[in-house]
Amino acid sequence: MIGKIRDTLTGLWPVIKTYMPTVRILIIAVLAFLAGLAWAYGIDPIKFYDSDPSKLSQDWQDQWVRLIDSSYQLGTVNQEPSIEFVQSHQRLLEAVDDPAEIANRVGVDVDVATLAAQAGPNAPQAPERPTIISEVRPWLLGSVAVIALVTIGSLLYGFYIDPIIVEPIRKRLKGTQGKDAEGAAKIRSIQEGRAVRDQLAKEAASGSSTSVASYGPPVVRHVSIYNPGRAYDDSFSIEDEKKDDEFLGECGAVISETIGAGTPEKVTAIEVWLFDKEDFVRTLTGVFVSEHAMNDPAIRGRLSAKGELIVAKPGAVIMLETKTLRMQARVVDVAYGTGPLPPNSYFDKMTIELQSWRKAEGEIGSPTPMPVPAMPVVPAAPVYSPPPVAATPSFAAPQPQAPLYSPPPQQPAPQAPIFSPPPVQRPPTFQPPPAQPTFGGGLPPARPVAPPPRREDDDPFGGTGDFTPVN
Repeated sequence: MIGKIRDTLTGLWPVIKTYMPTVRILIIAVLAFLAGLAWAYGIDPIKFYDSDPSKLSQDWQDQWVRLIDSSYQLGTVNQEPSIEFVQSHQRLLEAVDDPAEIANRVGVDVDVATLAAQAGPNAPQAPERPTIISEVRPWLLGSVAVIALVTIGSLLYGFYIDPIIVEPIRKRLKGTQGKDAEGAAKIRSIQEGRAVRDQLAKEAASGSSTSVASYGPPVVRHVSIYNPGRAYDDSFSIEDEKKDDEFLGECGAVISETIGAGTPEKVTAIEVWLFDKEDFVRTLTGVFVSEHAMNDPAIRGRLSAKGELIVAKPGAVIMLETKTLRMQARVVDVAYGTGPLPPNSYFDKMTIELQSWRKAEGEIGSPTPMPVPAMPVVPAAPVYSPPPVAATPSFAAPQPQAPLYSPPPQQPAPQAPIFSPPPVQRPPTFQPPPAQPTFGGGLPPARPVAPPPRREDDDPFGGTGDFTPVN
């Protein structure tokens, strides 16, 4: 049950959303309601008079009881009060919320306190003190109620009041019955469509019709004519006259794609559609396209998602089938416009015949599958190949050069006498280290110097002090 309701709302939503109020209108309505509440409660509140004492604030109710006490004491000075006098004062005490509690609090005469206790059961119930929720409730609930009323009123206006009452009056005031260009074009299109429909009906009756369908007489036959400059969006009801005009669905044609700029629009594709009330979750579509649109990959790619694409030429046919209906859209006549755009790129006129049949009992339940748009072909990404690596030139180590320093040749020692001091030990001759091979004529790379060993920290408190014990 819930699924059917959800499917019903899903199918009717495209129609309902046309008449739904915009968010801007709802915000304006709520702000107007809140402004009215602020005016009624704060700026110019209602003034009460001749009201019941129970509607007074607590201070004024206390004053009311004091006045009754004073009246009772004056009436009983040096005389015994009558029954009528006592009963009248008791009725006055019954007008406040809690006469006994007020009498005890303000300190009245004993007799008046007794009358207040007797008047308690007949006194009105004291109202509850207002809370934050009770203060805010009118503002919240009122706003929700305003949104609901505006939404319902907008839907009723769109479905019943506007098409039945307002639209005929608007047409008469604007002269759409042939006095202005748009109204005249619309009437001319309707008259021309009737003439073409009658001619096609005669051809079908005589057997000379070029229709490719062989399903017997159609339930309805409509003709849609496109002319430049007209707001082209035709829709027709499918009703079975043999069964008391039973509503089966709707069909129609609408502009699907335009090219170029300027007015009137240059229409290069017209979409035909079929709606079945028994299959209201979807609406089937097909597109009649110009020769230029069929040959243009960009336009063809955009339109392929809407359904079957057929080049518009006399006799071209699109068949659409739903659960219980079958519709044939046939191009009766087509003419291309001429201008600066490519040849055969937009229509100057097109006449489409829309015939609908009701499926037989054995055929029900075999709708045409929804078209699946073709996925665009994505070219494969090029395989990355790294650039060739240049061969690293090999460097030949240079031959070791002669040492930069060579010590002088040793002279022979002179002949020592018979007694001679011991020979003096000379330091060894300095021999420079062999030259290291260099690359590029520069100095050899420096040897890495090891960092000095880290001294273990002996500060137990984590600082840098030296805590070496002294003996």
